This record gives sequence, structure tokens and C-alpha cells, in this order.
Amino acid sequence: MKKLLLLLTLILVIFIVLHRQRLFLRDPIASVTRDGQKVANVVVMINYTNDILLQDASTPTKRLYLVQNWNHLAAAPTAPIKCLQGFACLTDADQATAAPIPVGSRGRREPFQGVTMTSRHIEFVDEDGALVAVTLR
Repeated sequence: MKKLLLLLTLILVIFIVLHRQRLFLRDPIASVTRDGQKVANVVVMINYTNDILLQDASTPTKRLYLVQNWNHLAAAPTAPIKCLQGFACLTDADQATAAPIPVGSRGRREPFQGVTMTSRHIEFVDEDGALVAVTLR
């Protein structure tokens, strides 16, 4: 039994190391605000390089937002994302396939190019024109 447990642990560690760019784990300490108002039903997931995946259940359509370091764009994933509900998600590639949030549908703000992103704070404008701020750890 110990050998089986050790083998399964080793396989899990190898999987995590090989897919560290694709594997997003839940950050329970992260907080999300939309136009300065704290949003409750948003799950923040983070990967090895501080890319974030937001699952926004506070909206009727349950939006997904993906912000990656390599392109600094807020985007909606276009490829299916495999998730263990509320714990972890796996994207299709290291640089996940995603379509930028359409600029034309932003109503209340001027088009915002890119994302303001540090290791602890991410800001972007969603398709409704609201300023979304995510504070990590």
C-alpha cells in the first residue's frame, strides 16, 4: 500500500511539474472588485507564472476571464477548459487559446488597451466597461 501511495504521489508531482503553465489552482485568499465594489461569487485561479483565470458566477452567463503574462490581454478562453469544480483547472496549452474581450461592447469607459499587471495586482476592463481589479495573496 505504501508503494502504491508513493507511486501515485510521484506521478502527481511529475504531472504538476510538466503542466505548471497549464494548471490553474484556486487562490482562496484573492479578492476581486468591480468598479470598486467587492464581488463575492468569483473564483480566482492562478498558475505558476501568475496568470489568472476568473470564473465569475455573479453574472447570469457565468463568464470566464483569462489574463496571461505573455500577452497582457484580458481574454475569454475559446478552447474547452477542464476543471475540478472550485479546486483546479487545466487549459489547452501553455499559452491558452483565447479571444480578446471585444472592445466595441465596452459601454461606460474608453477602450482600455491591455492589462495593468504586477505579481500581486491585476486590473482590466471587462466587456461591460467595468474596471475589474484582482488582488492576489
